[in-house]
Amino acid sequence: MIAFIISRGSHSGTLQTEKSLKAVLPDWEVITIPETGTADRLNQSLQSYDEAFFLTLHGGDILRPEFMEQLQAWSQELQDGDGGIVIQPRRSYTTRTQDTIQDCAVLWRTSAVLTGTCPGFAERNFMPFDPLVLYDQYVRIRHAYRWKMVSTDAYIPARAYPERPARNPEVEARELMPIILRSQTRVEERPEVLFSPVISVVICTYNNADYLPWAVRSVMAQNDPAWELLIIDDGSTDATPSYLKTLQEDSRIRCYRQHRNVGKAACLNTALQRARGKWLLELDADDWLAPECLARLSKEALNSEDSGAIYADHYEWTERRSGELVFRGVKKPPEALSRQWLLEEGPALAPRMFRVGLLIKLNGWSTSVPQGGRLYEDIELLARLALEETIRYLPLPLYHRRIRSGSMTRMHERLYKPWSRSMSANT
Repeated sequence: MIAFIISRGSHSGTLQTEKSLKAVLPDWEVITIPETGTADRLNQSLQSYDEAFFLTLHGGDILRPEFMEQLQAWSQELQDGDGGIVIQPRRSYTTRTQDTIQDCAVLWRTSAVLTGTCPGFAERNFMPFDPLVLYDQYVRIRHAYRWKMVSTDAYIPARAYPERPARNPEVEARELMPIILRSQTRVEERPEVLFSPVISVVICTYNNADYLPWAVRSVMAQNDPAWELLIIDDGSTDATPSYLKTLQEDSRIRCYRQHRNVGKAACLNTALQRARGKWLLELDADDWLAPECLARLSKEALNSEDSGAIYADHYEWTERRSGELVFRGVKKPPEALSRQWLLEEGPALAPRMFRVGLLIKLNGWSTSVPQGGRLYEDIELLARLALEETIRYLPLPLYHRRIRSGSMTRMHERLYKPWSRSMSANT
């Protein structure tokens, strides 16, 4: 059988675990998985694997000699409906509950992992955080299989790990793990159609199949059920159309496809014509919502009858070339917005939510401005709103923004100043 060691950046810790494994389980094959691309490497190794179980540990974990005998005894107790065994240390060095398998050793039933609607570990478009790949799989299996929970002194987790800028355990527990847990739960519940949602979430996407599923999961994980999701595919040529077909069974989600690429503003106007909600919230395909986002915004909207738009703080992540996401903290915009400041600074305001009735009155997003609404459509609309309407600020981080080198904004940064000057001249 195979024992996988998931590296955590410490070469010496990984070697220590490998040595421990070979001493305690001498007949097992040991495979080290790097700290990035975890799902891909696990899936590749399991393609031709025909044993009933495999084991996962993390670099720095230690096994004592009695572990092998205990593992054999636990395995014999497993029934066909069990997905595997979560092995916790008896004297835990960290606070954990049965809802998490972080920092535990896990014996996985191979057939449970490799079968089902999404066989194998979730790849980066569905799960962009490598440290949570195992937890994501555990949650998916948990809805179809039981889990055996055990504790032992024969398993000793690494006491400490090197400081990694990409890891932020507090944010993982508060923001990311609920998305994994709730999005799967919402799928199982198969909710009824909402004819009058409070918020219409709109994703306009073009060739973002590598990011879109995680954005969708964040919507499905919301605490507030009074939403609908409209996805406008702006003529994508990648795997986006195939992915959208998988969403057809969820009555809260409606997908539309442009026959040719028309740009962001035109796609938003398409969504505006079809929105059933009183408010419209933009979500970029490579970003995602905090679990409390819609609940908080809905509450604020009820207290903002005179407001035309609501915006809030956001979490910021930088995407490395490897695909790893590095947490950069919470970004706070000014509490008041002026047209001049918006045009001069071109800020990234996220989340931003607009009253649908007002958007219709303003004829939506403009496609007649420079760049035809393909760039800076958010700034143009906010600048118009700043002249007449109240824009309300909610001082809470409710959105996760991903900064990547291939985004439209980053690729066309040099075009902003000419665009801004042109807009200011037309005031």
